[in-house]
Amino acid sequence: MVHVTQMQVNRSDIRETRIAEHELSDDLPDGAIILEIDRFALTANNVTYAASGDLIGYWKFFPVDDPWGLVPVWGFADIIASNCSELSVGERIYGFFPSSSHVQFQPGKVRENGFVDTATHRQALPALYNEYHRVSTTKTAALENIQMLFQPLFATSFLLHDFFVDNDCFGAEAIILGSASSKTAMGVARQFAQSTGPKPRIIGLTSAGNHAFVEGLGLYDIVLPYDEIKQIPQEMPSSYIDIAGNAQVRQSLHNHFGDQMVYSCAVGMSHWDQFADTGPMPGAKPIFFFAPDQALKRRSEWGGAVLQERIAADLHAWASSGMPWLNIVEKDGASIVVDTFGALRDGRSNPTEGLILSF
Repeated sequence: MVHVTQMQVNRSDIRETRIAEHELSDDLPDGAIILEIDRFALTANNVTYAASGDLIGYWKFFPVDDPWGLVPVWGFADIIASNCSELSVGERIYGFFPSSSHVQFQPGKVRENGFVDTATHRQALPALYNEYHRVSTTKTAALENIQMLFQPLFATSFLLHDFFVDNDCFGAEAIILGSASSKTAMGVARQFAQSTGPKPRIIGLTSAGNHAFVEGLGLYDIVLPYDEIKQIPQEMPSSYIDIAGNAQVRQSLHNHFGDQMVYSCAVGMSHWDQFADTGPMPGAKPIFFFAPDQALKRRSEWGGAVLQERIAADLHAWASSGMPWLNIVEKDGASIVVDTFGALRDGRSNPTEGLILSF
């Protein structure tokens, strides 16, 4: 038997969390494996997973008894039991895991560099999240940290930039990024800076407390606190990428730009308690950008391997250029996981910290 520890979140009120424990049998069905989740990153992205768990379906990946849910995380795990002839005990795996110490998978489509979890309940869910990568056990902890913290977020950044370029930026001369201190927003800004394509002005909105930090990154043409939105020239056709999901900021921007708000999308919900329908507003109707949709388009056109290679190459280039602002913080223990999720959920996190956790 394997003793499993989990952080469970109330699906209808993500302010309520609990530590749950149970035993998992190591008498495995044919083809199954058990993984011990070694380390994982926790970011505002995970708050978005929880806040949109029913809306988008993130609770469906690792179901538990009502009313609880397991927040998905990105991390590394080791196979500790296997009844799959193609996967061995001791192999290290990267991918999308539950907020848990262990998990059982039913691998399929096993290949040299990875596999797919073919559990019945995952068949209708986006393929992007069901794919797992076999990785070298010699990979350094530092490289693992960057991959856990940035690859899932940077994949969204890459796909957002690709989506905008694919649509000629919807005619926008400026792209405004909410929550400019977030890693997703940073990635979008960097992609535009490095791109040979359209060069709209990139404007970052952030809290007053994070203003100096964001400005110091050098990724944005303009950085403004949220209460200085009116400084943005309102005659410019503009697009808004709402990383935080703050309805009040979204309303203020739409009122400021009117019909010059040519495109508006929500990506994250780190300000989950301020994400609400404010009713009709001027300009383009806000929509939700779902990264797997753009990924599916590119996978069909480029192939999945090429898409992953391009994302990995651009992330590697960013990481290689230096991230002196990043402070890796590693913690372990179930209560620490719960406390850290609570700090992120309540907006008490430090944007300079990269949080790597384990149970």
